[in-house]
Amino acid sequence: MLTWIRALASRTHAWLSPRAVDDEFEREMESHLELLTQENIRRGMTPESAARAARLRLGGLTQLKETNRELRGLPILETILQDVRYAFRMLRKSPGFAAVAVLTLALGIGANTAIFSVVYATVLKPLPYADSEQLLNVFQAKPQEGVAGTGWSYPNFVELRGQNRIFSEVAGAQFHQLTLSGHGEPLVVDTSVVTPDLLSLLGAKPLAGRAFIGDDGKPGAPSVVILSESLWRDVFGADPSVVGSAISLDRRSFTVIGIMAA
Repeated sequence: MLTWIRALASRTHAWLSPRAVDDEFEREMESHLELLTQENIRRGMTPESAARAARLRLGGLTQLKETNRELRGLPILETILQDVRYAFRMLRKSPGFAAVAVLTLALGIGANTAIFSVVYATVLKPLPYADSEQLLNVFQAKPQEGVAGTGWSYPNFVELRGQNRIFSEVAGAQFHQLTLSGHGEPLVVDTSVVTPDLLSLLGAKPLAGRAFIGDDGKPGAPSVVILSESLWRDVFGADPSVVGSAISLDRRSFTVIGIMAA
């Protein structure tokens, strides 16, 4: 690993400082040429013949420099830079084509960014709950009738929960739109009818007030509601005294018991 790091550092230095590396290499070659020439002279050659034989043995200096650059440089980056420089030269020669190319790239990058954002939000981004990888959404299915997945009736849900031997907890939710009235103009809001244990299953804690408890789900229990933080701020002006008060949803009174954090 250390050897690889040293080699990478050496190649990076050679790529960033090519002139200094070439000068150092040329001095090394001159030193080798002088040593070979002196060795040839000791063998009885004349100085001119010794120098010529040394140059032939060592090879062409220009070719050796090019080989050294390839061995000590970063060929992938150099190739990319050469391609980029060539592309810019071609684009300067054809400004109309350059404009179309840039516009095409911008559209492609924008479309890919938008698609990735959707995929990340719906597929890749972890759910904001404790142990979110253990959460499963369970459906009923009727493949013989072409129904891949559908919801549960409450009696079926109760039966599922009673016979559960797989999950540590089972909770249910049903989404509705109800009309909130009594606070300015009537407002259609998204709501969920949930079993009392849903928030504890998700590990979600209210910003204010309390979460649902088991007694809230018993037949004949008072109708209670937890407001979302956004609704609490937008409609109720973030008034903390709304906890404990009554609101009207589809002309039915509910007591606010908490504010759920965003």
